[in-house]
Amino acid sequence: MNHTFPLYLHYRQRLAKSDLFKTLSIDTLDDMLKNFRFETWKKGSQHDSKLALQRFYVIVEGRMELIRINPETGKAFTLMILKEGDVYDVLSLLDSREHDVIPVALDDLKLLSAPMSRVRDWVHKHPEFNQNMMPYLSQCIRVREEIATDLALHDTPTRLARVILRYIPVDSSQHQADEIKAELLHDLSNEQLAQLVGSVRQVVNSHLGKMKKEGLIHMDHHQIVVDDLQRLRIKAEAIHGLLQ
Repeated sequence: MNHTFPLYLHYRQRLAKSDLFKTLSIDTLDDMLKNFRFETWKKGSQHDSKLALQRFYVIVEGRMELIRINPETGKAFTLMILKEGDVYDVLSLLDSREHDVIPVALDDLKLLSAPMSRVRDWVHKHPEFNQNMMPYLSQCIRVREEIATDLALHDTPTRLARVILRYIPVDSSQHQADEIKAELLHDLSNEQLAQLVGSVRQVVNSHLGKMKKEGLIHMDHHQIVVDDLQRLRIKAEAIHGLLQ
């Protein structure tokens, strides 16, 4: 990306907000941006996982879901939803192997992408970039561990509560509020939500209805809104005592 690009300063600012690129100097960001190009993915488009062997993506605007599909049954499971500032794919960056997930654009996506080989060079060339990599990778591992634990130890209503909590804004979860929107889950169909939970649409529909009756959540224009954060946390930690 050339510095004469009309939105160059805008995208440099967006890049600087990403956890991987925060703390980097303006000179370093400018040096890196020379290797980035701007891309757009249409909402609903699916992309080959082999893309991540060649290019490294930073989400500038929109959401991306990473899904796994059983080729024999067609059953899908959503590993996670990535948001603005997240990157795809840190695993392929580190081990140069294909990550068997399908990236799907949940919105019209705006991305910055750079050659994967060049990003690997930055890990060695820029210690501050490498230092940012460790906590980001740690967070990715923790999320995957939580998902594995949810599927192995929790029933469907507990997993649903945990998914909702996972995708509410972090700062909102730190204080009591009348209503908290699960912003990253907006406009998801119940089928897509079921893929996040590891269940089927009919079962998730039923448990959403029960949560509404219990006064835990309500729906507002295809948006899950948390009405009682404390009680939702209790539901999400239903077997917490067994894990001590």
